[in-house]
Formats: sequence, C-alpha cells, structure tokens
Amino acid sequence: MSVKIGSACEATHAEVASTLQKESAHVLIDAKQQDYFVKKYDRNMLWIVCILYVLSYIDRGNIGNAKTAGAQDDLGLSSSQWAWVLNSFYICYTLFEWATLLWKIFPAHIYVTIICICWGVAAMSAGAATNMAGLAISRAFLGVLEAGFGAGAPFYLSIFYQRKELGLRVALLTGMSPLANCFAASLAYGITHIKGSLEPWRLLFIIEGAPTIAFAPIVYFFLPDSPNTAKFLSEDEQTRAVERMHTRDTTAKSKLNWKQVTAGLSDYQNYVHALIHFCCNYSFAGLSNFLPTIVQNLGYTSIQAQGLTAPPYLAAFILCVLVAFCSDKYGNRGFVVAGFSFLGAIGYLLLATLEDTKYNSVRYLGIWLACCGVFPALAMNIAWLLNNQGGESKRGAGLSVLAIFGQTSSFLSSAMFPKEDRPYFVKGCAIGCAFTGLICILALGLHFKLERENKKRDADTGPIDASEALDLTELSDKHPKFRYIT
Repeated sequence: MSVKIGSACEATHAEVASTLQKESAHVLIDAKQQDYFVKKYDRNMLWIVCILYVLSYIDRGNIGNAKTAGAQDDLGLSSSQWAWVLNSFYICYTLFEWATLLWKIFPAHIYVTIICICWGVAAMSAGAATNMAGLAISRAFLGVLEAGFGAGAPFYLSIFYQRKELGLRVALLTGMSPLANCFAASLAYGITHIKGSLEPWRLLFIIEGAPTIAFAPIVYFFLPDSPNTAKFLSEDEQTRAVERMHTRDTTAKSKLNWKQVTAGLSDYQNYVHALIHFCCNYSFAGLSNFLPTIVQNLGYTSIQAQGLTAPPYLAAFILCVLVAFCSDKYGNRGFVVAGFSFLGAIGYLLLATLEDTKYNSVRYLGIWLACCGVFPALAMNIAWLLNNQGGESKRGAGLSVLAIFGQTSSFLSSAMFPKEDRPYFVKGCAIGCAFTGLICILALGLHFKLERENKKRDADTGPIDASEALDLTELSDKHPKFRYIT
C-alpha cells in the first residue's frame, strides 16, 4: 500500500515538474504596452458587450414594468398564473445556461449576432400576446436565447483581460443590469403616456425589443472572436496580446479541455459562488419583476411608480463601477461582497418590518439600500469566480455551475410577491433579508479559506513574481505558483 501511495505522489510531482519546465519565465511586455492593449479592448470591444447587456436586461426586465402598466389585469391572470409567466423565462434560462461553453466553440461575432436577432424578435412578440400561453411562450423563447448570451459574456471578457483588469470590466458589465432597469423604468414612464390603439404594455414590449435587432449588424462586423483574431490589432499586436496574459491555456480555441471541465464541476469554490449567486439572484429577479409594484404600493400611481424605480437603479450602477475600481486596486473581493450584501440586508429588513403608511419614506429608503447592496455584491461575486479559475475551459464550467444553480432562486422570487400580499409584501422581503444576510457569511468564509490556501502555497514555493507566465493547461489553478484573489 505504501509503495502505491509513494508512486502516486511521485507521479504528481513529476506532472508538476513537467508543467513548470514547459513554461517560459516572463512575459516581456511593459506597463505602457499593457495599458495600450487594455485601452484598445475598452474602445473597440467592451462597449459592444455592455450595450448588448443593457439590451438583454431591458428585454427580460420590462415584464415588471408591463405588469404595472396593466398587462396582468388586461390578460386576466391570477397571481399564480403570472408567476408561471415569469418562471417560463427562468426555467428555460436555467436549462440552457450550459450554453456558456458555446462561447468557447463558435466564433463570437456569428454566434452572438444570431441569438441577438432572435431574442429581439422574441421580446417584441410578447406585445402580441392575447393570453397566458402566448406571453409565457414568448418569455420562454427569450429565456433560451438570452441564456446563450448573458451567462457567457463574463467568460468572453476573461479571454481578453488579465485577472487584475477583469474585476472592473465584469462589474461594469453586470452593472449594466441596474442601468438597464433604470432605462427601462424611464422608457416605461414615457411609453405609458402614449395614447393610441394599443395598450401601453404592448407598446412597451415592441418599442424596447426593436433596438436589439437593430444592433445585430454592429455585433457582426465589430465584435472580435479572440485577442489573436481581433481586426483592430496588427498581426504583431495579436501575438503580443496573447503573450501579455500572465496565465496561458494552450488548448485550441475551438476545443474544450475536458480535464479542466471536470475540475470546474468538482471545485468547491464554484458551488460556494453558486450559493452566493442563488441568494443574490433572488433579489435580482425579484427587484426586476416586482419593484415597480412595490413602489406603486407605497401610495403612488402606476406612472409615478415607473419613474421612481429609476433613481435606485442608477445609484446601484454607479456603485458597481466605483466598487470595481476599489476592489481591483486593493485586490479584494470577499470583504466587498460581504459588506454590500449586509447593506442590502438592512434595506430588506426595513421593507419587511415597517408595516405602516407613515413609514413609506423609510421604506423607499429600504428600496435604495436593497438595490445598492445586492447589485454590487452580485457583480463582484461573478468577477471573483472568474479570477480564480485557471484555464478557459474551467472558467466556462465554473460559470455554468454558478449560472445554473444560482438562477434557480428566480423561481422562488417569482412566487413570493403575489398581489394578495400587498401593500407590504412582508414574506418576499423577509426572505430577501435572510438571503442577503447569508451572503455575508458565505463570502467571509470563502475569503478566509482562500487566504489560508495562499499562505500554504507561499510556505511551499516562496514568494512569486507577479509577471511570471504560468501555463495552466494541465494543472489549472492548482498550479503551485497560482495565487487566489481573496
């Protein structure tokens, strides 16, 4: 038995040594050149993905504005039927979030263009619904198509940006969600003032779905597939764009490394992140679907409620960006996620406990705190996962775990704010408070666990050179010189 154990250990050490021998020592690209590439990506690629994210969240989140504009009443749907309309999107979105891996297989500019056109058509078709089945089917198709884009976009960015650059960009990307909700609320406020033959909620779906289709040609002609094929870089720049990454994965662009996929599916970190995302996503989906209704029940008209939901979302977006800057500067994720989730828990606590109209102004403050707490925590959690997955295939697998399991809380939130619970929706807000509080515990636990692992590796290998290039094709983040961001 001891001989077998010794042989296994020797084989493991031999694998590590072999991998280390294959690596070149340093990437000789100075800070000025690094900044050049980052600015190139920001100017030529990032804005396209961010606009797509805005369009995506407008098309999925306008169902809440449509409800306030009269969709549920006009179609004669009960609270349980409306919950099924909402869940038709989330069920399909969850079932197809494995499509994150398709970003690794197909050219991005073709893949995204096709689903962009299709989800725009699906979004607009909701305006033609005459019953529950029609609305549910259009939302189901929207869920399938948006899963192909939304879940994989952060992974796509991780191909272009280094770990230290990724947090800001992923936070900016996911921060597009509250910005999109802000736009959607503002558009809904204007659209509900239109007097015509169509009901305002039908116009809302049609008008907000059309820009997605119009944006598809820009995606096709300008979205790069990868750094080594980006048209805005010269051939020499394409080569150096690949070399500048401090970690390398020699797996072919169009192939999956199944060893990495297996590692991603078995890594405990991904399931902690998935549980954090589960808790965040309860609020994420609940706020998108029911915030206009919650605001309306503070004593405002439908039109006023559409306008009053915009400011908290705008504040949440600004915080997402500011937090990303600070988090990237100090290299910390866990404390940021825990701190903002605590802020969100306070907001939900105010909403769940203050059941009197004289506290409506304080309840509106609670809405601000919930939005400004949940969205930055969600954004940083996604960036945190991507930072600590070595290798493209493992990042794709890890993001799929987070997206699929984390998305399931959307089903719960869809049923926790029925119109029978108005005006205070205590049950839904109390669950939101519990979930955001749990995020604090999970984030702090993961932070200290990763910090301990880094110290253990420091003791084994000594200090590391931050500019050293690591080939993570075989060992992924288990490489002895890989350090986790905590």
